[in-house]
Amino acid sequence: MTITPMPFKTFQLALDIFNFSEPEMPGGNIADFYTDEGKILIDHGFLTEGAIRTVVPDRHNEGAGLVEPVWNEETRTYQYISFDDGYYVDVPEEDLKTYNLEIGRFVRHIQEIAGLSGEPRSVLKNFLWSIGSFPLGSGKATVFLARRMAAHQSFDDIYDALKRLGGKSPGVVLARDIPTGRHVELPHGFRMLSLDDAMIMEADRYRLDMDLLESVLTGVTGEVDDLSPVWASPDYDVVRVNGREFTFTGEKQRQLIGILVRAWQRGEKKCRTQVVLENVEASMKANSLAKFFSGRSDWRDLIGYGGGFCWLKA
Repeated sequence: MTITPMPFKTFQLALDIFNFSEPEMPGGNIADFYTDEGKILIDHGFLTEGAIRTVVPDRHNEGAGLVEPVWNEETRTYQYISFDDGYYVDVPEEDLKTYNLEIGRFVRHIQEIAGLSGEPRSVLKNFLWSIGSFPLGSGKATVFLARRMAAHQSFDDIYDALKRLGGKSPGVVLARDIPTGRHVELPHGFRMLSLDDAMIMEADRYRLDMDLLESVLTGVTGEVDDLSPVWASPDYDVVRVNGREFTFTGEKQRQLIGILVRAWQRGEKKCRTQVVLENVEASMKANSLAKFFSGRSDWRDLIGYGGGFCWLKA
């Protein structure tokens, strides 16, 4: 199976659009903020042109907000009036465009980077898909992809759709954001996993950490033997190294700790610090561990670093 070559930053933009209430992006936003990423998504067929926008940004009067363009038959352009200057202004072509995310194409891309095969199956229209299965013990586990799972109504609908499946096999639900309430659970023992936590960067490629998906379902993560020097809770809010316990409440800090714990479990002694930070969030301002853990100092007792690498002090 061929994985579509696409920068990770571009993939993250597609993932963000996938999680919007409506999976679309104004052309003006693409032109202003995501020129390179937008072009790649369009070239790869992830974004396609949709309806003409009924409101556009007023670029002639700074801070004026949105205006309604009108069609000028004489000039054959859309225009709006500049009230400060008293004349009509042509609307840039990109401001009129709306780009829609091709959801089916994006779902298949998630399937590709997970190394799964078969045709994705819609379980809940536009919100939940079954994207394949992988061996688990003597059976198989199902992988689902959910959209807007952290939104209250969406979660309820996804919960009901999963409940109707009957739980014949174990399953893990991947989503951009997952509910973080203490008592949030899925039916039939299905587990949730954030796509941010599940991504692995390898040079200029990225893929899903299928070992992590397996550990989420088998309970390997967070259930390390007491004699092991490293123990972590399932969501990495608590980690114990060499008998000392550390607590993390921030989502991004828990993601970073998870990356280091999983690397240690795979036998990787060191991780490149910049890659770890990029795995947590490519657009983060923090370019060092000190900035990332700003406000607390005990992280240095947990994490070793130097020469561009970092590791658990296990």
